[in-house]
Amino acid sequence: MSDPSQPRKGLLGRVVDWVKGLFSSGYESETPAPILPVPKTTRRTRNFSFATPAKGDAYDFTIEVDLCLCATGTVHDDEVGTKIADRFRDLETVTRNVVRGTAREFPPFRPGAAEPAVTVRVQEAIEAALTGSPDEEGVNFDCTAVVRVQVDPAIRDLQRRSIAEQVQAEARYELSEQAAQRLGELRVRWAEFIENGLPEWETPYAVLMAQAPAQTAAVLDAMRDDRKKEAQGLVDTVARVAAGHERMDLLEFAMATDGTLAKAYDLLGIPRPELGPETLFSEREEASV
Repeated sequence: MSDPSQPRKGLLGRVVDWVKGLFSSGYESETPAPILPVPKTTRRTRNFSFATPAKGDAYDFTIEVDLCLCATGTVHDDEVGTKIADRFRDLETVTRNVVRGTAREFPPFRPGAAEPAVTVRVQEAIEAALTGSPDEEGVNFDCTAVVRVQVDPAIRDLQRRSIAEQVQAEARYELSEQAAQRLGELRVRWAEFIENGLPEWETPYAVLMAQAPAQTAAVLDAMRDDRKKEAQGLVDTVARVAAGHERMDLLEFAMATDGTLAKAYDLLGIPRPELGPETLFSEREEASV
């Protein structure tokens, strides 16, 4: 019975009370709310390699590809594995087709230039393939590709021989440069040696003794004999000059000396000096003429 002291409720109030009573009587515990599935991410990696022609089709590039595929969804693990395997087959086919067309743009000896271009083309083709064919059960796929381009072994042998020749040439150039630098240093040292030692008559004998210290005594004897011969030759020359002067009068001596000097100038390629001022003798000669 209702409490007569409380005001009577209308139809809406009685419905609200009935719903409250229904939940308070344990209906909620008997039928729990459904639990929504939680998305799960599965990652797989596949590696494969293949040969594809380079520019000119005479040699091949060896292409190594690493595909990292991520699948995010609420399906069972077995189903996700099957979907990933199917996607890998499709992406491998796409990769081979893209690589074959791109690799032919590069010569077989330029794998370094081909690698980044091939990687970009492969990544773009994979993203386009995943976007163009979405999964029917709502599984999202994301794939990252890493591509390595290797040169043909025959090209590698040719490059090794070429690099070996370059290394040898560089070594020769470096040795030549070092030799030139060393020769320049030696030239300076020898120039100083000649400049300091040339005025000294004993320099040749000192060099001989420095090169062969065991023959010092023989070098000293040769130096003494040479000095005696030079002194005797000088005495003989002075004697001949003195005898010639005794037989030659002053005019003949002057003429002979002047002619000798003129020939010496011509022999050495030195221009003859200008004649000095005329003498009293020349004035008298002109007057008599």
